Amino acid sequence: MNLKIIKGNLFTSRCQTLVNTINCMGVMGAGIALEFRVRYPEMYICYVELCQQNFIDIGKLWLYKSEQRWVLNFPTKKDWRRPSQTTFLEFGLQKFVDTYLKKEITSIAFPLLGAQNGGIPEHKSLKIMEKYLSQCTLPIEIYIYDPNSPDDIFAELKRTFFSLPKQDIIDLTGLREANFDKVKKVMLDDDICSLSNFLSADGVGISTVEKTLLILRNN
Repeated sequence: MNLKIIKGNLFTSRCQTLVNTINCMGVMGAGIALEFRVRYPEMYICYVELCQQNFIDIGKLWLYKSEQRWVLNFPTKKDWRRPSQTTFLEFGLQKFVDTYLKKEITSIAFPLLGAQNGGIPEHKSLKIMEKYLSQCTLPIEIYIYDPNSPDDIFAELKRTFFSLPKQDIIDLTGLREANFDKVKKVMLDDDICSLSNFLSADGVGISTVEKTLLILRNN
């Protein structure tokens, strides 16, 4: 079988392309979309612009190519405030089946579509995904999110953070001293092992995470 079901963290996948679940409103404020936002800030800017121009819609898949990875943006909601629908998944999956060869996607990793914040039960999402993706010939991974699973970069971020003097970090990132102290507290917590955990930590906001990631981008 070319289809693997994995309990873990999508960002540990070595597939050429990762799937990001999005809405059509230009908001990446929660869940896996938020993590893609802080990992690929240039992509997020493009996404907002495309939504403003009404180019993002259900059944349309937008492929973003960064130097590190390709990201296939898959709309599972029209409005971020409303739940997903199984028909939204089916429209997008059929589009993927019809176009992945043309897009030159050679391997791909999906999260459970519409399940985390979309309100679709995991078993139902998985059943729909298997129905469509089993028609494909490329290697496919479907990740069932495990909040206790480490990701690909947080350990490096933590190691780099503690290798630099406090003032160097503040100068490099623009973090305020109070926010630096909050980040340090998070980094000392052994239960936090991924950017997803970091983003959901008490007292840490999106801006703080985005600034902290500058440590990796400038070292």
